[in-house]
Amino acid sequence: MPGKRAAAPCVSGLGVDLAEVDRVRRLAERAPAFLKRTFTAGELAYSLKSRNRYERLAARFAVKEAVIKALDAKRLPLRDIEVENTASGRPEVRVKGMPGLRLLVSITHTSTAAFAAVIAFK
Repeated sequence: MPGKRAAAPCVSGLGVDLAEVDRVRRLAERAPAFLKRTFTAGELAYSLKSRNRYERLAARFAVKEAVIKALDAKRLPLRDIEVENTASGRPEVRVKGMPGLRLLVSITHTSTAAFAAVIAFK
């Protein structure tokens, strides 16, 4: 057997979510605790420095919801999911307490809505 091939990754879950920018804006303005309960310090720093801050927050909220769906983990706290961007701008996700977890994520947003798709691998 010349050189064994590594097993191909297996998709274990898919999650998608759509978040309304105005809903996230209203929550942030009416209940500031929502921001601290939902987003990490890094996510807030990244989003709040931007002119389109609520679009960025809505996008990150959509990612968190999509991760929960992909992992089938309804009890996973939103703050345990962190969305960061690589140097090229590609989003990456880390989940606290789950080292080695492989997730692919895609985000898009407009001034009114944000969409995220997440694929989880075994």
